[in-house]
Amino acid sequence: MNSFELNKIFGAILGTLVFVMGVSFIADEIYAPIEGRGADYALPEPAAEGEGGGEEAPGVPSIAARMQTASAEEGASLITRCQSCHDYSPSNENRTGPGIYGVVGHPIAGHEGFAYSDALATLGANGEIWDYEHLDAFLESPRNYAPGTKMSFAGLSNPDDRANLIAFLRENSDDPFPLPEAPAEEEAAPAEGEGGDEAPVEDELTAALAAVTPEDGEALIVRCQACHDYSPANANRVGPGIHNVVGAEIARHEGYSYSDALASLGAEGETWTPENLSAFLENPGEFAQGTRMSFPGLANVEDRAAVIVFLNSISDNPIELTSGGAAAEDTPAEQPVVEEVQELNLEEAAEGDDPVVIDAEEPQTEDAAADEGQPAAQ
Repeated sequence: MNSFELNKIFGAILGTLVFVMGVSFIADEIYAPIEGRGADYALPEPAAEGEGGGEEAPGVPSIAARMQTASAEEGASLITRCQSCHDYSPSNENRTGPGIYGVVGHPIAGHEGFAYSDALATLGANGEIWDYEHLDAFLESPRNYAPGTKMSFAGLSNPDDRANLIAFLRENSDDPFPLPEAPAEEEAAPAEGEGGDEAPVEDELTAALAAVTPEDGEALIVRCQACHDYSPANANRVGPGIHNVVGAEIARHEGYSYSDALASLGAEGETWTPENLSAFLENPGEFAQGTRMSFPGLANVEDRAAVIVFLNSISDNPIELTSGGAAAEDTPAEQPVVEEVQELNLEEAAEGDDPVVIDAEEPQTEDAAADEGQPAAQ
């Protein structure tokens, strides 16, 4: 075999390798991998020294209450967790995430030039802003607050840390957003021996339902709107529509595929009473094991009551949430028969007819009985 034949063989091999490499480069350009899609598991953030370690006290104060004592200086030590993805300097440039300078009070998904996830874009299209409630819910668990978000941060489980970080972000602005008003102090707990320990859970919920307002619930319902439609359209999203849910049958919203646990409750005739709603909102996974709902729940009974009151207020057929109101025996008695007859006699006399006579006698007072020489009733 001469050198010309060998050159042809080596040339063919080399040409094949070049062709394969070229196809590989072209395929990488056309079919670039999409980051942040598909199932994955985000490792939780390591707890800082002194953070956590004990059980969280039941009834976490509202963000409005926590903001009254929040420390921007403490928040400055927490913002370092964000700086690799976010620019919080006045230049406010987009990085992996959007710039967050002046974010408190800014429209959600409103930073120019950044491609937001569908969940956040929907909130922005609805006119929502990054107020204290939104930021607190988002920082607690970005993925629960906005399913499908590209943000990989696991969240801040400590309520005080979230308040401190928000306090820093608030001051990190050309025009700081106004602080929320301090909430009214809660009523004092019943004194020892007054039977407070024996009060059932229903009484606690009833008291909370009477104490909160629809406006309180409206500030909390924003946590639900990424997955649920509570407008009169009542469309199914990630979860079923929840307009008119209070008092409705469980697992009965048309067109939605419920988990087996909720479907079983619906088949048994259970309805979304305030008690059932409160239990579900407190811990969806415990109320309906196997539910696909990822929301961790609301530990504070007043928060749950506020959401229920709000949903009931926007319902086409609101139900009575508490058993308040006067008892039947407290209602005014019907007009005595004698008085009715007297009125009828006046009408008859005006028309020239004979008066009506009945066997009943008008009760006499003590003075009248004495005038007639009769003993008064004892």
